[in-house]
Amino acid sequence: MSESLPHHIQQLTELHQKLIDARESKVLSDAMLHQLEQIIDQLTQQSGTAWQDASAWLANTMSIAPQVTPLINRELLWFFGGDCLHFLTDEEIDTFQRRDEAEEE
Repeated sequence: MSESLPHHIQQLTELHQKLIDARESKVLSDAMLHQLEQIIDQLTQQSGTAWQDASAWLANTMSIAPQVTPLINRELLWFFGGDCLHFLTDEEIDTFQRRDEAEEE
């Protein structure tokens, strides 16, 4: 398991709570919230497609409900990569790359 995976699972859990708190706005369906719960469980259990599912869920959510974008920690987009990277600015990508390179040294 990636050393930072527990940190990112915690961020997803916090996002889930924020989305539940904002449920009155009807921005996301109960089904989408349930999907996020399943993804958190899959990541915790290190299930086979959890990583791809998380990336797809984040990208899909930001596409269909852009108003939740401020609730999503930018670090999650970097961590899960894939289509999530399209939602990061070039400056954010540069910052995350420099941070990762510094951690490797």
